[in-house]
Amino acid sequence: MKKRYALFVLLPLAFAACSKSNDVTPDAGTQVAGTYTMTNIRYDSAGINVFDYTLPLSDGTNTLSGTITARRDSAAVVYVTATVKQTGYSDSNNTFGQLKLQGSSAPYDLYYGTTKVGTADGKTITIDYTFTDQGISYRQVLSGAKPTN
Repeated sequence: MKKRYALFVLLPLAFAACSKSNDVTPDAGTQVAGTYTMTNIRYDSAGINVFDYTLPLSDGTNTLSGTITARRDSAAVVYVTATVKQTGYSDSNNTFGQLKLQGSSAPYDLYYGTTKVGTADGKTITIDYTFTDQGISYRQVLSGAKPTN
């Protein structure tokens, strides 16, 4: 009788142990890493909007498009590059370098040092940075989305 009682106690425990999910949520670096198709490019100079294009943009045989690539360097760091492609011109490559991911869940803030330069949630990414050259302020905003399968 004791053996049967032990079996009735242990059997449900065995099923409970087997039914637990061992799925672990990927870290921020893994979630954000990937190649994003550029969906928008904007450029301002001295506070004036120079251009703001939804991509891809086609005009006859000319096309403007691009990609943003985030490579996982660690759980909280991605290495970001962007490539803008225009028919008839060499690709324009921008390296943003290592960006820190901050936040406890998506969307994550992207930081270059102590300056916030964008956001990413694993499906979309936006890089928004400002720099000054010879006293003139410039701003570039690049947005992208991962292709849906």
